[in-house]
Amino acid sequence: MPRATSTSSLPPSPSPATRPTEERVIRVRVTGFPRRCAAVIVDAGLLLACTVGVTLVAALALRVAIPGPRELGVDLLVAGILDRNPMAVGALGLFLGMQVLYQLYFAGIAGQTLGMRLVGIRLISGRARPPGAARGMMRVLSMSISVLPGALGWLWAIFDREHRALHDHLAGTYVIVDEG
Repeated sequence: MPRATSTSSLPPSPSPATRPTEERVIRVRVTGFPRRCAAVIVDAGLLLACTVGVTLVAALALRVAIPGPRELGVDLLVAGILDRNPMAVGALGLFLGMQVLYQLYFAGIAGQTLGMRLVGIRLISGRARPPGAARGMMRVLSMSISVLPGALGWLWAIFDREHRALHDHLAGTYVIVDEG
């Protein structure tokens, strides 16, 4: 029986096909609820400003009467939607569509929205990378579940040990403090 002459105590390295994948453990700090809310307010304000701008340009181009400052409000939008006013329905559709695309690209693919960047937080998957398109889409779709029943899915983040909202749990994402 041949004897090994190597003095190394390490086992021989396996072939590349059987080499186990190395798992890195990265320590991160999850963000708190106030920072998440600040980022959402910034993002919603940005999208709302874009929606209002596009809607105003469309109203001027179509020569639609623009309501005065005293008439503006949530009740005008709700009344417009209930009356099936094309401008109100279009503005709501534009806002929701922009929200989906914004969240999908910035949060899902890039890992950070403009509001998140401003408050110093980032979105990652379980592998400490930006979530990607599939997880981003899952997160966007599950956000409606988080928001619709009185934002209970969002409030979940207050009590969760990792400060993850319902849509974060469903999509497998984490919101962390951006220390880079």
